[in-house]
Amino acid sequence: MSAALRVEKVSKQYRIYTRPGDRLKESLTRGRLRRHKEFWALRDIDFEIEAGTTVGILGPNGCGKSTLLQIISGTLAPTHGDVWHDGRIAALLELGAGFDPEFTGVENVYMNASLTGLTRRETEKLFPAIERFAEIGEFLYQPVKTYSSGMYVRLAFAIAASADPDILIIDEALAVGDAVFQHRCLRRIKELHERGTTVLFVSHDAAAVRALCSRAILLKGGRMIQDGTPSEVLNHYQKMVMEREETYQAEANSLAPQESRPQTSDESLPAPSYSFRHGDRSAEIIGAGLLDTAGATVEVIDSGAALTLRIAVRFLRQIDEPVFGFLIRNRYGIHAYGTNTKEQGLEFGAFESGQTIEIVFNFDCWLGIDQYSISLAVHSREGFAYDWLDAALFFRVTSLRLIEGVANLNATVTSRRTTNTKTLDHEQLQSLSYG
Repeated sequence: MSAALRVEKVSKQYRIYTRPGDRLKESLTRGRLRRHKEFWALRDIDFEIEAGTTVGILGPNGCGKSTLLQIISGTLAPTHGDVWHDGRIAALLELGAGFDPEFTGVENVYMNASLTGLTRRETEKLFPAIERFAEIGEFLYQPVKTYSSGMYVRLAFAIAASADPDILIIDEALAVGDAVFQHRCLRRIKELHERGTTVLFVSHDAAAVRALCSRAILLKGGRMIQDGTPSEVLNHYQKMVMEREETYQAEANSLAPQESRPQTSDESLPAPSYSFRHGDRSAEIIGAGLLDTAGATVEVIDSGAALTLRIAVRFLRQIDEPVFGFLIRNRYGIHAYGTNTKEQGLEFGAFESGQTIEIVFNFDCWLGIDQYSISLAVHSREGFAYDWLDAALFFRVTSLRLIEGVANLNATVTSRRTTNTKTLDHEQLQSLSYG
């Protein structure tokens, strides 16, 4: 398959000045008086994309994703390196890019379409489809400066997708629109892909990357650190996110009043971090891990995947009949699922000081697409907390199918063609079943 896009050793440097006057001083001395610091947003980015493929660009904020897409689309020049592409590029970059705020939506449609190489006659033919896709009503005839962020994205995507580009570039813009519009955009991207369009987009949405992409590229600190399948790259990216969260929690914990730190008794279960901890510490949670069926730690999973939650606990005094449990919350703090050994009918008797135990929960993770945290607890049968760790573990659920809500009920559907129901009696109607 032929290449549609080639990025060859691309680097981008910015000059950072401490004070506005430093730029003028440096200019007047023709650079002899150095007043700037060098910041490399990109370093030696090198890859090739085959025609008709969809590639996701991932990475933490500030890693150079947007800079790379601007260079590829031609709105920014690289400091070093070259970009080659075959065919027309349509780019949906940062919010409002390419729009004149004083122009109406209609005027911006014609201006942006001309920048992608369309003639006025071609734009006139496409205009009804653009208007229908954007769905912003009479605002299309109002100045763009009156638009909300969602209206910006609707119109910009409608123009870019309707231009029938050979290469479509999207920079995180889809996150601004509502759920209905996001689904419409993803469907349109799939249609373009099926027609042979090459798609390159930045997204923090793991589900979208899994559903649309056959390949993903991971950036960190301006460098490309991984190029592979979406599953591999997403797991690496999620691990980076979790490491940042753990560092943040460790720093927060170091500022809190000092307390004994848990040490794991099992090397396979790392000591968990937490956002909040309470309990009288008669027992300590000293290790925890969320594992797949192969026993590997997971951070990105498909909805419905079989998971194992392991919790290691050490007792610091004698305790009778402890209860061990966990609670899963989504990113908004809504309780998705929780259970404990008492509800599961498991009893343990008494534990002496210094004894340890490992609790294993197995479950099928039928949750909706979202980011989740797991809180861990050991408490008395009456609910008195010995140790409670909020947000001790994190994971993300993805799915190739659209799932609305917190839970995935894994519904199935059947159908049955019948005769005109007006001719059926009450018993016959009751006997009909629909999935």
